[in-house]
Amino acid sequence: MDYDVRIISSMEKVLPLGGMQNSRLVKRIIGFLGQRVSFQAAYCFHGDYYLNQTLKQAFRNPYAHVKAEGDFPGKVTIRKVDCVPVFMPHEKQNKKYDSEYIGHEAGLYPDILSPFEDGVQVVLEQWRALWIDCEIPEDLKGGDYTVSLIFSDDEGMVLAQTEVTIHVVPASLPKQKFLHTEWFYPDCLADYYGVEVYSGEHWNMIEAYLRLAFERGINVAYTPILTPALDTLIGKDRTTVQLVKIKMTEGRFEFDFGLLRRWIRLCREIGFEFFEMAHLFAQWGAKYPPKVMAEVDGKSEKIFGWHTPVESCGYDKFLAEFLPELVKELKELGVFDNTIFHVSDEPTIYNADTYQKALQMVEPYLEGAKIIDALSHLDLYEKGIVKNPVPTNDSIHQFLDAGLKNGWVYYCCGQGYKVSNRYIAMPGWRTRILGAQLYKYKIEGFLHWGYNFYNCQYSLHTIDPYRINDGEDAFPAGDPFIVYPGADGKPVESMRLPVMEDAMNDMRLLEYLESLTSREHVLDLIDDYGNLDLRFDEYPSGCDYLQDLWETAAKEVEELIK
Repeated sequence: MDYDVRIISSMEKVLPLGGMQNSRLVKRIIGFLGQRVSFQAAYCFHGDYYLNQTLKQAFRNPYAHVKAEGDFPGKVTIRKVDCVPVFMPHEKQNKKYDSEYIGHEAGLYPDILSPFEDGVQVVLEQWRALWIDCEIPEDLKGGDYTVSLIFSDDEGMVLAQTEVTIHVVPASLPKQKFLHTEWFYPDCLADYYGVEVYSGEHWNMIEAYLRLAFERGINVAYTPILTPALDTLIGKDRTTVQLVKIKMTEGRFEFDFGLLRRWIRLCREIGFEFFEMAHLFAQWGAKYPPKVMAEVDGKSEKIFGWHTPVESCGYDKFLAEFLPELVKELKELGVFDNTIFHVSDEPTIYNADTYQKALQMVEPYLEGAKIIDALSHLDLYEKGIVKNPVPTNDSIHQFLDAGLKNGWVYYCCGQGYKVSNRYIAMPGWRTRILGAQLYKYKIEGFLHWGYNFYNCQYSLHTIDPYRINDGEDAFPAGDPFIVYPGADGKPVESMRLPVMEDAMNDMRLLEYLESLTSREHVLDLIDDYGNLDLRFDEYPSGCDYLQDLWETAAKEVEELIK
């Protein structure tokens, strides 16, 4: 047939010329009340070019209208999966990649979920994909429902038709307890869109980006009490976005928390219950304070930053005034108990002394608070310097063996070899496997540094994320951000974001099944299906394992609640 349309998993990635790489066809999807389930429709045209311009449709490739029909009563949204140019699929040195990428060379890779208006231009012998979200109503009766995808021409003649069954379990997944943070940068929005920081327009953008994050299972709000001291070249500055206004008079400080109150009020309206304060010291060792702006004698002045080394600038005296007032404010707002603090990102054994001194500066004022920091060096944990580490997923088993309980985990640009990550060139199942891993090892939270980092490395200038997705040859493509900036000031999803949400939903389902059976039963299920002892660096390849695990766990839940 000329038009080839196939329903495949949301974990697949369809390459224009590489096709679906032997993807398993999907006939049935199981979902819960209130859940948004996703699948893809891969399509290809095998017919002839339309070269006769007397034809009504005078394109070289035909246009097909696409619509969803069937008896599924929930909202069905169709989007196009668009490709982006990838120049750095992964790092190519020091064994930082393996054979399970969908590609190893520069090229076009699927990633953007673009708004869908009416139809698609089908291209001869090129595979493309549509992304379909089905939102299951909260009050829907359990059972089977059908979603049919129909491709038709201008005259209404059906060119191709396929369908999938949505099986609804008459129950809701439990609320997500697991903490998931993706660091959010308001400065990148202001810089990319060219708007004034914390103007009305900027606040509208902030709300849109935070709202999407929360809808997709990101439930911790990274909060720039001070401008984040992250990915900034020494001596250079990022655009100021500190929420706390500071006035300095004769060496004393006054603090205005008005913007912070607005931020937290907005986040709570969206649904956020957990907050994460921006780092109190610069990245990689805490040798410098972050940029701190204050009103001094009626003028805005940078009172701390790269020009003021921590050991000699009086930053300790500033913290002695700032942190008690901040803690008081957070307690009055009712969020202190759900607030996480950071000292400095990614300290190593080589700067353990400066990190420890920085930690000692803040600990007296953060009694009862949780202080965590990303870490890839076990020695800082073993020496007791970092008490609540966030290890990388390629080093976490060392920390677990050393006694870490209920810890966090993260990955970024360096975790590309035999571990989960969310690079554009990785298959979706490798992103989603994280959920089962987090459940098995009782991990409390997951951290990633880039929800919307639209700068080049070290924030020297803004980039166009639609053309540059690697920080200008600095990171594997997709590492710096998981949403794109839409033309209307609202985020455009990458296909990696809903797959991350599916990983969170996997945890919710496994926790649900545990509540009805036992943890031992669920662990047996996880390991039996993979026929191996699931680890962060050992897991089954392909979509089948995760599809089967979800279906089996969902069916067991459905039977148990009858």
